[in-house]
Amino acid sequence: MALCANSTSLFLMYFLMAAIVSPHYFASPENKWDEVLIPYLPRWLIVSDDRHAVRWFYHGLPAGARLPWNDWFGPLAGWWPFLAAMLVVSFTLAALFRQQWVTNEKLSYPLMRLPLELVGRAGGPPTRPFSQRVFWIGAAIPVFFASLDVVHQFWPVVPRVVVDHLGCLQFGGFQVHPLWPHIMVCVNPLALGGAYFVPQDVLLSVWLLYGLAKMEEGVTTVLRLNPGSGGMFVWGNAGIAWQSFGAFLVLVSTILYNARHALASTWQRAIERNEQESESEPMGAAWRIGFFVGGFVFMAWWLVATGVPVGAAVVFLSLVCIIFLGLARIVCQSGIFYVVPPMIAQNPVFLLLGRSLGRRGTVALGLTYAWHGDVQTQLAVLAAESMKVAERAPIPGRQLATAIASVVALGLFTAPLGVIWLGYRTGAITFHTWLFRAWGPETYRQVLSFYEQAQPFGWMRAAYLAAGCLGMLALTAAHRSFAWWPIHPVGLAAVSSFTMYAVYGAYLIAWAAKGAMMRWGGFRVVQKAAPFFVGLAVGHYLGRIIMLTGYTYLGRPMA
Repeated sequence: MALCANSTSLFLMYFLMAAIVSPHYFASPENKWDEVLIPYLPRWLIVSDDRHAVRWFYHGLPAGARLPWNDWFGPLAGWWPFLAAMLVVSFTLAALFRQQWVTNEKLSYPLMRLPLELVGRAGGPPTRPFSQRVFWIGAAIPVFFASLDVVHQFWPVVPRVVVDHLGCLQFGGFQVHPLWPHIMVCVNPLALGGAYFVPQDVLLSVWLLYGLAKMEEGVTTVLRLNPGSGGMFVWGNAGIAWQSFGAFLVLVSTILYNARHALASTWQRAIERNEQESESEPMGAAWRIGFFVGGFVFMAWWLVATGVPVGAAVVFLSLVCIIFLGLARIVCQSGIFYVVPPMIAQNPVFLLLGRSLGRRGTVALGLTYAWHGDVQTQLAVLAAESMKVAERAPIPGRQLATAIASVVALGLFTAPLGVIWLGYRTGAITFHTWLFRAWGPETYRQVLSFYEQAQPFGWMRAAYLAAGCLGMLALTAAHRSFAWWPIHPVGLAAVSSFTMYAVYGAYLIAWAAKGAMMRWGGFRVVQKAAPFFVGLAVGHYLGRIIMLTGYTYLGRPMA
């Protein structure tokens, strides 16, 4: 429940609110939004400034004025059914692949091993980590560095190791060549704790392919093999992003191929109305398929109603589902605690269709960046993880589905209320976030450029995409054909994520440590060391609490 409640806050409702309130506030004679943008936005989805609702939200409510809830209720009511359908599709995607991943393939779900180890439900003999000294040694390490960072804020003379906003211990960085990317050297305790439960071939895949991708980025930069912009919300090198997206598409194709029998079995049970389901299933086969198809069709209809052409809506939503499924697989298999897709669904659609979308279609599709832009906390990922916990707990699947539906619905309706109230109380322009200051101007500016300065897909983007597909096919074939092959293919689909800097060092350490323990101590030593790594993860969260408390007291944002 706690995992899935996270799916409706920052990276969904907050981005959405920035999208629907910013057009009228940032419109100016210079950008001509009153002519080229606002007339093409669906009025029923955007907050109007006719009664000063937008300006007051950014600058604060004047004395004696009433908070204009009605100006917000209309647009939110227009968005809520669509967002509910999107969340239903996300959840049912995870439910459709639960049997294949949990029962048939038996994925490791490394991140879920951490809470399961704490409660003794991870399988094998109970570890009782709280009673073991090594657990507390592991927990003490991130707590020490977090405490040292806070003390440094009060007394700068005290030295510290910088702890960044993700909890990474920063040890500087290096650059092989002035044109090569700067590589940060850091260790994240949470990533290290989770990495201990990741299979060795996956660990090697993540850190090795990330390193090779950085080398490739340096070489292609020197050779000026730059495909141009990767598109909106692609933070790293565009070539590596398109290459990783090619690998991502092959990964999802492999997922679908491997699950063909399980999906066919689900379809057969749905047709036959066979109610004999495992207790771990969150819903019956017919409900899983019905909710997924119904949600997809409703989303497509809604997008068409906003101005997106039918074909573009279907292609876009298909790519969205591919991204949701691929992200869920990467997290469940690799344990990367913070990962974003190499590409988001709008970018290839804009490049492939260009001006054929029309201005209205371009603006309407651009509005989808509100919920599918900075893709970081997706319900498909979180639900897939929670289904593994439910299987081990054990919790009946239908109870889990009911609980998740309840917390997600609650978050969907309540998340905007606090932001609206705080905006009118203090002025959203003063918020310590870029969302309400920069999201609108930057996003809508780029969306308009997709129509006014449309670019072709181009041979270089296609070459990087094809290279990623071929590389992933080769790695997948080697992994399936040779028992001795040490590199899992999953890392190639994740290496472009800007968050990988926080993971690769921890995965390298875990790979080396586990390899040494297995070679010279055996499985028993690996098992005995597990509480130490669980302690690192627990200490990470304790350290974040310490830093949040200290920085809040000082009135400073965390680094």
